[in-house]
Amino acid sequence: MLKLLMVTLTVVLWFSYPLYAQENIFSGFGNVSNEEIALKQCSFDPEAEAVILIHEAISDYNDNSHLITKHHIRIKILTENGIDAANIKIPYWAKDEFELIYNVKGFTINANGTGRIDKEKLDKSAIYFQKISENRGTVSLAFAAVKVGSIIDYTYESDMKHYGGLDEWVFQHEYPVIMSKYLLNILPNTEFAYRVNKRVDIPVIIKPGNEDGRIYFEMNNIPGLSEEPFMDARRDYLQKVIFQLSGFNGRGFNKQEYMQSWNAVIRELDTDTYFGNQVDKRIPGAGELIRQTDNLGEEKKIKMIYDHVRKNFSWNHVYSKYAIDGVKSAWNKKSGSSGELNLLLVNLLKDAGLDVYPVLVSERFHGKVNTDYPFIDQFNTVFACVISGNKKYYLDAT
Repeated sequence: MLKLLMVTLTVVLWFSYPLYAQENIFSGFGNVSNEEIALKQCSFDPEAEAVILIHEAISDYNDNSHLITKHHIRIKILTENGIDAANIKIPYWAKDEFELIYNVKGFTINANGTGRIDKEKLDKSAIYFQKISENRGTVSLAFAAVKVGSIIDYTYESDMKHYGGLDEWVFQHEYPVIMSKYLLNILPNTEFAYRVNKRVDIPVIIKPGNEDGRIYFEMNNIPGLSEEPFMDARRDYLQKVIFQLSGFNGRGFNKQEYMQSWNAVIRELDTDTYFGNQVDKRIPGAGELIRQTDNLGEEKKIKMIYDHVRKNFSWNHVYSKYAIDGVKSAWNKKSGSSGELNLLLVNLLKDAGLDVYPVLVSERFHGKVNTDYPFIDQFNTVFACVISGNKKYYLDAT
């Protein structure tokens, strides 16, 4: 049986509404309505410079259990300042070709004043792929003939190597959104938990299939949300759905639950190849540093090792909870992500005989943690916590 759990507060709810047919979720790419052409102002966000008429997507799997997601986005330009909304950048995970972006298509649609509609196709030469870091890349789209009143309509597909890439679905963006809808097809023999983060005055439509492993989300008339002065974390206020793998039910195997409580999260991370296993790795070349701390008191040991990592290793400005390339690689390259450097720090402190633990952290810009839900994507990095006497030192090697 294919299942998807909905977590709301502390209750697990099941629904039995009919599910939209997958083939009907997209709303006619390239075919705009007279109402969309005539629209000059967003009724529920009248100061908006542009409006997202629709953002819809379908996630499914292929024969290799890849996560395949098809997106369709349509944007209306309302003012001169809104023309920037046509500068489209699609982010993707570039490391080890984990994610591929393909089938990028688009139109600029304008009314020409004679009652006719002009469509200018997005040229292939106006699609630019750029790797911006070891882990991330962007696809930039340069639409032609954009002006006030233009409609930008585009689609693309994403191919991720596995469902570990399943991200939250965000209904709300900088510009208001008239309709946002998402259809998720769950990989067979897996279960995903989800929770909805939303304002009480904006309803959300949720339509799970009974046993077909699909679930549909929709939200309408969502005001834009931009960065505001003194805002703590914008992502705390976004209307969105957050997913997390919660169980396996493979053929011939007993059902296995996965990260359905904080204790389960700890157990999983403790044996994770890129997390807990990194703490006990033997690091060739680190012995001399550890020997230099042999005759020091605990606080001097902590300071010496912490200062060594901070002074001799550089952060690549990638936030991570994990050491994807491993702490040995970070030691050899003298650089790494926040996860690699801080798990390396935990490793060295532990090797020096100190009482140290990795601590999951959500920094201010990333948002608050709701402890009612054991969702690890609420955290963006990891620190080292060293206990010495009656003190705890929280250390960040970046």
